[in-house]
Amino acid sequence: MTTARLRLLAADLDYPDDLALHTAASGRVPALAARYLEIRREDGFHGVGEVRANVAYLTGLDEATATAAIGILCERVDWSVPAEDLLAAFDAVADGAPATARAVVESAILDGLARMRGVPVAALLGGDFVPALSSNQCLFWGPQERFETLARRYLDEGFREIKVRIAIADFDQDLARLRRLREICGPKVHVAADANASWGAEEAARKLGALAEFDLAYVEQPTTKGDWVAFDHVLARAPMPLMLDENLATADDLERLLDRAGRGSGPMGHLKIAKMGSPRAVTDAARRLKAAGIGVMIGQMNEGAMATAITAHCAMAARPDHAELYGCYGLLNDPAAGLAYRDGALIAPEGPGLALTFDAGACRELWSREVAAPTG
Repeated sequence: MTTARLRLLAADLDYPDDLALHTAASGRVPALAARYLEIRREDGFHGVGEVRANVAYLTGLDEATATAAIGILCERVDWSVPAEDLLAAFDAVADGAPATARAVVESAILDGLARMRGVPVAALLGGDFVPALSSNQCLFWGPQERFETLARRYLDEGFREIKVRIAIADFDQDLARLRRLREICGPKVHVAADANASWGAEEAARKLGALAEFDLAYVEQPTTKGDWVAFDHVLARAPMPLMLDENLATADDLERLLDRAGRGSGPMGHLKIAKMGSPRAVTDAARRLKAAGIGVMIGQMNEGAMATAITAHCAMAARPDHAELYGCYGLLNDPAAGLAYRDGALIAPEGPGLALTFDAGACRELWSREVAAPTG
């Protein structure tokens, strides 16, 4: 017997002021509270996973509780099994653990297994490596001058899908911003809006009607989280496709969306590892939605490069209609390196696992544990 060493690391990732995260759900977020799980064994297994802990507005767990849950789940996993059996050992104890914990543990295991096999994570997920993945970009809430400057920057950088966060201030301001964005972008750029679960049924129906003039590719989560009756009400009336995000977190939510295939203006689904707790679940859900004729986006929270990379590998494997991979764009102090943005796409390095470099020394160590692991 030998040992496996598990470490939980933390880093606060910062954007420059002009890229500050601010949505109707989150408010203004000063930094991303990244958590990294590193698993290293003497049999050559080495994997790193990342998840963001300060997403209580999505998960309902505060940062401390989300962080503690990672440690609790790690204590349950039987790390003594051969490396090829680690996913099965994880699956045996993962049910009931918060999505935040499941996401980071599974991501680290997938990265380590793929490295041992000498293949990209996308191959473990049943797909092929793709070096460049088209992504949207996002205009968060902020001053109008910044809004217009960023819109022009994103266009100059080749992005042709831009999502605007709305429902934060007066709706007339949202309309004015979208009108100005259309003037800047012209008709060929796909523009979408995200209300982050801000409206009830009647308000949503009225405001979606007002948004019809902008030829939006979709409006994301217009109705209150968990209110399927309200969503059905607006789905039957909306002049554009509607995408679920906050409503789409569990296996039951996925079945509810599948039941709505072909209804109304066309339902779509935004799948995220941070919500579903599993890269494998995201990839499988995307395939099921596509088979049912439902539009699919694979995306992420605003996160660092390690979490962005595994989301990208899910997209490589499932080939969704849309990808939201801007999470680490512009970060000033990311301890993971290797991703780049060019011509409106995320450029990922080819190699075993996620193929990123990770500077653990740039992080704070929250805990370190040694557990028994087999030699072969």
